[in-house]
Amino acid sequence: MNNNPDDMEARYIAMIENNVNVSKTSDLKEFFILVAGIIVLSIFVFMCADFIAGVWIDNMPDKTQIKIENIMSYGAEDFQLSAPSNQFASQLEFLNRQKLKIINFDKKLQGKSKFDIKVYPSKDLNAFVVPNGTIFFTAGMLGEIKDEQMLTFVLAHEMAHYAHRDHLKGSGRQIIAGVILSLLTSGQNNSLTKLVENVSTFNTLTYSKKQEKNADLFANSVIIKLYGNNNAAVKFMQLIDEKQNIPQYMHYFSTHPAPSERIYLLKHNR
Repeated sequence: MNNNPDDMEARYIAMIENNVNVSKTSDLKEFFILVAGIIVLSIFVFMCADFIAGVWIDNMPDKTQIKIENIMSYGAEDFQLSAPSNQFASQLEFLNRQKLKIINFDKKLQGKSKFDIKVYPSKDLNAFVVPNGTIFFTAGMLGEIKDEQMLTFVLAHEMAHYAHRDHLKGSGRQIIAGVILSLLTSGQNNSLTKLVENVSTFNTLTYSKKQEKNADLFANSVIIKLYGNNNAAVKFMQLIDEKQNIPQYMHYFSTHPAPSERIYLLKHNR
């Protein structure tokens, strides 16, 4: 047997050149395993972070929650119109009456926020709540929506976000998941870090959509109790669908579910 090092090296080189015992797919297979592992790990981290944040916020004293919410809402007062137009006066009066009825539906809404209702200077058809419970209806929303049941549905939806503590839980989840993932990817290459960031963004959107659906269900139960049906909720979402006119695939990158999904949810919870 010839053990000449030069001959052995030559045979090894020949094996590589002839692809002997060398898999063309090994590198690709390892790459896909790595990507799949990162995705599974990121999802698991977000699930753990969501659970920890939920337990943490649910057991946090009310006074502490309110302090954090006020800090997170700093500057929100600057959003409102300096002098709301008289054309919105009757709607604002109605909404302020309805909020008192909605508060009685959930103990989590009682004694924690005044739920001030203000007008946001935008032509968009939108409404949102800031962490301290202040609710903003855009001028576009109040100008377009005159139906009282629709307005009640939107108001209840925004109050649900506060009742569920979505702002606090969302921030807590992001902080916890961010710290864990940063530790896991510390010192890794840019490509790996970027992949983790993209998966994290997708997970964030997924949880945001879940929060929106839960808020829809809360608002749905409110208007059914108040009016006996949820026809106005379905009509409102149909109107949103018409106004948005967004391609279906774009909703995968949105914080909100597609209107068609929300309509389906409402129709099957009457």
